[in-house]
Amino acid sequence: MEKAIIIYGAPGAGKGTQAELLAKRYNFIHFDTGRFLEALVNSPEARKDKVLKREKASFDSGKLMTTSFVLDVMKKKTEGIWKGGYSVVFSGSPRTITEAFGDKKTEGLLSFLSKTYGKKNITIIQLKTTDKESLKRNSARFVCGVCGLPRLADAGGNKCAFCAGALRRRTLDAPKVILERLKEYRNKTLPIIAAAKRKKYTVKTINGIPAPYKVHKAISAALKLS
Repeated sequence: MEKAIIIYGAPGAGKGTQAELLAKRYNFIHFDTGRFLEALVNSPEARKDKVLKREKASFDSGKLMTTSFVLDVMKKKTEGIWKGGYSVVFSGSPRTITEAFGDKKTEGLLSFLSKTYGKKNITIIQLKTTDKESLKRNSARFVCGVCGLPRLADAGGNKCAFCAGALRRRTLDAPKVILERLKEYRNKTLPIIAAAKRKKYTVKTINGIPAPYKVHKAISAALKLS
């Protein structure tokens, strides 16, 4: 049975890394909303589109994008993954209560996933770290300018280990922006986990500080994949 997994954690907790490991090892589709939206707001079309210009300003400052815009993008892409018969894993999205559960006008992503994948097949993973660890990891973070994969904070070299592309820093990883992202995570994302528990969604808490392969092993066990 196909699954829908949502991985939450503070900036630098390893959400993307763990989603990629699930995708590579268990054939999940990793819908990296952040990377997709970053590409969208930095596309040539964004220079002419008023909506994309507005969303880019929010993205570059570390603030969350407009809920209706994000939900429209996510649901369209997710529907295609579901219709293709694949399990899906999200890294850090949905990011607000409204994105997750919707309101009177808009259907939230969790409601959408419940209708497609089924509520019993949805699991939320919370990676627990500290603010100190977030600042340390993000301040040393680079991503590949070609394939987008990250270089781990304690890894050396100035080329991507996967495609040898040049590494770059994201605007999101400036110390001032990291602090804003941590604030946004506490105020807007953490309440989703509490609400999900109240609404009887399956939530698993995993220590996100150990080496990525150890965290992956714990997630796989929690999902009963190994």
